[in-house]
Amino acid sequence: MIAAVTWPGTVIAPSQQTTGLNPTLELEKPTYAADESIRFWIGLTSASEIPEAEQSSCLLHWTRPDSTRHDEQVGWPLDGDVSHGWQGGWGFGKQDVSLGRYVVSFECAGKKTPDQSFEIITDPLSSGIRAQWILVDTKSGSSIHARSAFLHVENGTDRVLRFAKPGLVGSEVWLQVKALQPPSAVSTLVSESAILRADEIPSFSFQKVEWSNQSKWPMITVAPGGSADRAVDLQSAYPFRNEQEYEVTISTTLTVFIGEREDPDAGLFPLRVPVSTTTHFRW
Repeated sequence: MIAAVTWPGTVIAPSQQTTGLNPTLELEKPTYAADESIRFWIGLTSASEIPEAEQSSCLLHWTRPDSTRHDEQVGWPLDGDVSHGWQGGWGFGKQDVSLGRYVVSFECAGKKTPDQSFEIITDPLSSGIRAQWILVDTKSGSSIHARSAFLHVENGTDRVLRFAKPGLVGSEVWLQVKALQPPSAVSTLVSESAILRADEIPSFSFQKVEWSNQSKWPMITVAPGGSADRAVDLQSAYPFRNEQEYEVTISTTLTVFIGEREDPDAGLFPLRVPVSTTTHFRW
């Protein structure tokens, strides 16, 4: 389970309370699957400019299914204009995830959101979604000579599967590249142009994809028993050099809908399915 963003900071003293500042917490849905990438939204709003003294850390309060409690420090974003507030995705980070009911609230500048709860259940459908990154082998023999990669998704369910096209907000594609000679390491976001055609990039951006807007979002539809592939031009994402050895991890999160909004398990969707592959190859 991942946190979409993390920000360092220091604890806010009670004397630093700001009247017009309000913390926010928004769940994406009431039920999450145990093997999905769990995310919700936290942030701050303010009708006026937030004093610099208040730009310190906040606390996310957790109550786990076994009734244990802990507080997690949340810093402020380090980039962009946050003078009137901000919002970002948050998740479990390095915490272990348990089945059951969680209660969360967000506190900052002495103010706290109401408690909100969500359930984590065993995913009844994930075994029907098979997704993997495959690096194209253009060289005979045991070594992979990779110039491109593609995401292969199979629908093993008995219903229509739809997922947001990789490269869009919430389904970004990342490369982690380790060069072996000379040693180096870098993490980079794969640009939309390396994955999407110009006519596939929307002129608008939803913060999240949900049943009420997924019909407008660029989606890929896979029939029951079918499959779909999306290619990535690796050279456009990272300047690989000929005759060099690399270890590459390519990853994304599929934002998935299965069936229709009227189905009894519709509350599970969108399902955020992490897909990651690591391989060694010679360019």
